[in-house]
Amino acid sequence: MRIISWNVNGLRAVLKKNFGDFVKEYSPDILCLQETKISYDICGEISLPFEYNNFSCAEKKGYSGVAILSNEKPFDVRSIEMEGHPQEGRILCADFGEFNLISAYVPNSQDELKRLAYRRKWNADFASLVKNIPNAIVCGDLNVAHEEIDIARPKTNHFSAGFTDEERADFSALLKEASLIDVWRDKNIDVAGKYTWWSYRFGARQKNIGWRIDYFLVAASIAGKVKNAEILDGVEGSDHCPILIDL
Repeated sequence: MRIISWNVNGLRAVLKKNFGDFVKEYSPDILCLQETKISYDICGEISLPFEYNNFSCAEKKGYSGVAILSNEKPFDVRSIEMEGHPQEGRILCADFGEFNLISAYVPNSQDELKRLAYRRKWNADFASLVKNIPNAIVCGDLNVAHEEIDIARPKTNHFSAGFTDEERADFSALLKEASLIDVWRDKNIDVAGKYTWWSYRFGARQKNIGWRIDYFLVAASIAGKVKNAEILDGVEGSDHCPILIDL
């Protein structure tokens, strides 16, 4: 089984680009999306090359949103809005029997770290949620570069959103509390220069000045089923590239 995750930075936008060709080339059995930027009232109007299409959408139009598209019918699908948090369509969980797949889009701490305190509360609540989901596979835009090897310029970004000490510590806590393994890094321990997001400014992608902020985190109980993990950094269409695992 092949699972791919991609922050598309607008589903309708990427559908006008290379989405169809991408699906044909990589043939995912399950495709998790983040930042779909669509609302529930138009989900059914979008034509997608999958049999089962499930969404979690934000109340605010054109904002956030995640999806799980598949050719295998999940036993159950839940859009999860954590208590005390606004409806921003950030968590969708699908039960596929041998594993529970979570497509997640973690809040950004924003410029001048305006949302860092809220982001930390979200992180803590998310960790509490995931640790109670058996055989979890968490994928998506988690909006943090965990280690210095995961970012092109760690020294100049030490106090930037997505690379603060607090966010990186929270990511470590999630891995520990929920017994998750960052499977790409686990298979590529010393590999540098592989990123999943690049700024649109200053030719960052062409210069490979990027961040690895998209992940597959797999429960230790099933991590042995992961036979392959890749970063598809040659795929364009968004400021993020897709990532994949083969089970």
